[in-house]
Amino acid sequence: MRYTIPSSFIIRSAMLTAAVAALLVHSATVGAEVQDQSPSLEMLVDNLRPLRGSSDILPRYHLSDRMERYGVSGVGIAVLKNGEVVQARGFGVLQAGGTDAVNENTLFSVGSVSKVAAAAIALKLQAEGLLNVDGDVREYLKSWQLPTSPENTPVTLRLILSHTAGFNLHGFGDFAPDAALPSVYDTLSGTAPATHERLRFLSKPGTRFRYSGGGYTLAQLVMTDLTQQGFPALARYMLFEPLSMVRSSFANPLPADSGNIAKAHDRYGRPVALPRGYEAMPEMAASGLWTSAAELGQLVAALIESHRAPGGYLPQPIAVDMMTQVSPSEHGIGPRVEGVGASRLFQHSGANNSYRAWIEGHLATGDGLVVLTNGARGHELHREIRKAATEVFGW
Repeated sequence: MRYTIPSSFIIRSAMLTAAVAALLVHSATVGAEVQDQSPSLEMLVDNLRPLRGSSDILPRYHLSDRMERYGVSGVGIAVLKNGEVVQARGFGVLQAGGTDAVNENTLFSVGSVSKVAAAAIALKLQAEGLLNVDGDVREYLKSWQLPTSPENTPVTLRLILSHTAGFNLHGFGDFAPDAALPSVYDTLSGTAPATHERLRFLSKPGTRFRYSGGGYTLAQLVMTDLTQQGFPALARYMLFEPLSMVRSSFANPLPADSGNIAKAHDRYGRPVALPRGYEAMPEMAASGLWTSAAELGQLVAALIESHRAPGGYLPQPIAVDMMTQVSPSEHGIGPRVEGVGASRLFQHSGANNSYRAWIEGHLATGDGLVVLTNGARGHELHREIRKAATEVFGW
């Protein structure tokens, strides 16, 4: 079956720009969707503490202090309550040494958080009756041949998206501004300019958990072969348009005229990937999403609400399936799932060379958190932010 996306959706793009000449300022909130309904975010950014040591004696720091410590020039944060984004703000500047401020609409590379968005697209295609996540992907692949699996076991999107298909290729390096970019076929076949081996099986599908960005690249090809659309266009029509994520994109390299882009920094806080200021991540479904704190918060909210009640972005039974662990993995169909009852949540981290990201959504309460950073030590910072959130929000 072929699914043709209307051209109006493919060519439509609402690119916003914002620049505020101030260093380390809190941004304005975004529209009616993001309201300052509580002091939670302000309390959070004033209560960061190191991860190690007794909480009773550790000093508390402001976010700006910890950003300086970890060499992170810009941070985007969104807070969710009862399944809605209630606060989204930016802190710092787009690039060290500059004055253009980060705000809630600033675009960051979010690394493997891209996988949650890719899984949502696959499940939306299932909701529309266009594919079956439990069908053998060979039924949908037309342009590339999948190697024979051990014992000729069927390979399904459920297995791929939960990292239980048995594939290698954990992840991928980023590409500098002047580098040639591999096609999806180069990535899967391990041919130049890809810099890794081909996709292959290391274990029988369904028998082991083995994290695989290569598997997500295969899932990307399954979806584009099925729909005969490029992945950025498919994502815009199936995900970004329905959720009003007007600035988000899987385009790599991200067009410079997107504007308001958080630039890349190394672990010492020095700008890298110059002169453009950011790398490209051509393995789109695995690690190529560019989005903002406000818009990624909208995705987290949509998944929470789809799980909690009918009528959401995904049908409720499919959303529940998404948030159910696929044995032997701790992942559901996309996100990692943990906890039971009121403490049940989904989460995912992201790590490209110069960016670190974190999302989590609490399925019972509707609480959630998004943290985006543009430094190679951003994971240390978002862990401290998450620790503060557990205290401030009572998680």
